[in-house]
Amino acid sequence: MFGAVLFLTCFYLNVAEQVSYHLDILTYNIGDAGCDNCKIYAKVFSQKNKLGKVYSADLRQLDKPQHNEFRRDEWDFFHVRAEDVGIIECIELTSKSSNAIHINKVVISSTSHSLPTHMYNTAGKWLSTSSKSNHVSKLKLCAQGVEVYYITTKVTTAKKDSGSDSIHLTALIEGGEASTKTGYFEHERLDDFRKGALDTFVFRNLRGLHGVKCITLKAGGSDKLVLEWVKVESSTQPTVTFHNKALTALSSNKKEGTDSLKLCK
Repeated sequence: MFGAVLFLTCFYLNVAEQVSYHLDILTYNIGDAGCDNCKIYAKVFSQKNKLGKVYSADLRQLDKPQHNEFRRDEWDFFHVRAEDVGIIECIELTSKSSNAIHINKVVISSTSHSLPTHMYNTAGKWLSTSSKSNHVSKLKLCAQGVEVYYITTKVTTAKKDSGSDSIHLTALIEGGEASTKTGYFEHERLDDFRKGALDTFVFRNLRGLHGVKCITLKAGGSDKLVLEWVKVESSTQPTVTFHNKALTALSSNKKEGTDSLKLCK
């Protein structure tokens, strides 16, 4: 019994050590989303340990002297010393200002756990002391997971010149309440998107979604690409195949096709 108490006491003391937290906060790119005189306070929470205990640490007011924080569609970076909570699960932001701010995303790490935790304001709540609809004085955001996506494409054989090796393709994958962006669809030392070919691309460290509903393909190159279908797979989500029934061509050249193609279930 004494050994168990000693272990728990040492564990708590270890968790309570001081560490440096690094916070990156992004506001939405919409009207009035920023606020240069807001008083925003932060508190972080740990994952539950084996005993069901959650630790928290007060990061106090997020403020950089002589600097205008929380401008529209811009990142703000804060370094704060506080007690170590271990693996970070959630952050609670509190406003003490009637001026509203619309926070999009928070990325946080610490010197004891350097892997960043990504948290998103998927509910679209505004942070302020105002009593307006969709405004809250406390906004709690929690980690939603990091996902590996496997995206397979099929280039059609039904169209002439349907393949392309310089299309510079990216995608936006949409779920029920959130979305995540991929990098470029490319393989080193391989010619991608040949006519009739199947290509599978792996995208790591993307945001986890609750059910994939749509994918928007974006072409950055002036070549033409005509895909027959696109299949999206991950380790936690059901496989979804999106069909380009109209065989719409992708291209940044408007004479060749469209630079953005949205396919949904």
